[in-house]
Amino acid sequence: MVIGGGASGMFASGGAAEKGDNVLLVERGERLGRKLSITGKGRCNITNAGEIKDFIKSYGNNGKFLYRAFTEFFNQDLTTFFNQYGVRTKQERGGRIFPVSDNSQSIVNALKNYLGENKVMIKLNSRAEEIIISENKPSEKDFRKHKVDGIKLKNSAEIIKSVKVILATGGISYPGTGSTGDGYFIAEKVGHSIVPLRPALVPLETKDIFVKSLQGLTLKNVMVTVFDNDKKIDSEFGDMLFTHFGVSGPIILKLSGLIVDNLSRNKRVTISINLKPALDKDKLDARLLREFKNSGIRSICNVIKNLLPRKLIPVFMKLTGIVSDKKCCQITQSEREKIISLLTNFNLEISKPRPVEEAIITRGGVALDEINPYTMESKKVKGLYFCGEIIDIDGITGGYNLQAAFSTAYLAANN
Repeated sequence: MVIGGGASGMFASGGAAEKGDNVLLVERGERLGRKLSITGKGRCNITNAGEIKDFIKSYGNNGKFLYRAFTEFFNQDLTTFFNQYGVRTKQERGGRIFPVSDNSQSIVNALKNYLGENKVMIKLNSRAEEIIISENKPSEKDFRKHKVDGIKLKNSAEIIKSVKVILATGGISYPGTGSTGDGYFIAEKVGHSIVPLRPALVPLETKDIFVKSLQGLTLKNVMVTVFDNDKKIDSEFGDMLFTHFGVSGPIILKLSGLIVDNLSRNKRVTISINLKPALDKDKLDARLLREFKNSGIRSICNVIKNLLPRKLIPVFMKLTGIVSDKKCCQITQSEREKIISLLTNFNLEISKPRPVEEAIITRGGVALDEINPYTMESKKVKGLYFCGEIIDIDGITGGYNLQAAFSTAYLAANN
């Protein structure tokens, strides 16, 4: 029995059935793959072309837990699987792998076909409430006190018997797709520990009110550095976006997990945006001197517009304290230094992440030291397995999280 009809649940169901098991897939919603269908803005970034060592780094300290899963089933295996079900794939910037169709529904349909081909029984609109366990007879090799007996559905007295259960209910992000955290309660009831849940790959709110006027502005090829009480803790190069509440975009999402963890420890977290990372301060100074000299009596705004997006200029000038119509020939050395300082160190203070419902994935979950990394089986309950987002694994953007879901599902199904 598999609880949860998302990416990992469908793949685990098909895999278990393919090797000869009778499989029942239980899904609380009215259809399968709801969250998968909106992944990657509807395009579905299924994996990445990177090597295993690059993948392991992408999940932080918990990455090594996935080593066996990746050695058993990795990115080329995944693309081969989807190719067999008629989904051609392509590689884009940063090694991201997408279906050629740019349509996540082609991935969902392939998994549905996999289920159908292997005669997986599917029970929709059925919410699992708890896993029924019974006493297990410990042996020299297995000290577990309990084993799986089946599951109980909500609002039903029926116990569906099964000696093997794979829990694949996902996290708590995008609750509208059915990810409401049921699996965590189910796992806790049978004795598992849940690492505190918090948002990952999530936009961030700032204390700086002026960001509202920058809403919709994308900054390309900037360097964002994160500071925890003035101590540098990480940085990323790429694109970001201003929103009405703060910041978002690829590099912000990538840094957000670390930022959320530091905020949860009541740390003061700021980000510094280097708007011109390709130029050091000396080169910037030389460029400004040249621009000011050539511009003479023209206003400073005429020079700044050559360096910044138009929407950013009013905020930028206000932060420097220089009146925007001041003539270039009147700019002092100290004012020039303020401009250079702000170009290389545009600071924002982060107040909090957006709600977990807006996060792409969930950070935290079933504790890894209670799961066998070679099989995905529970170390507490015989016959209980985990896969996907329910476990305490989260990676950066770029296809890493879906690959982890498919690889852990493969291990669970085959063991």
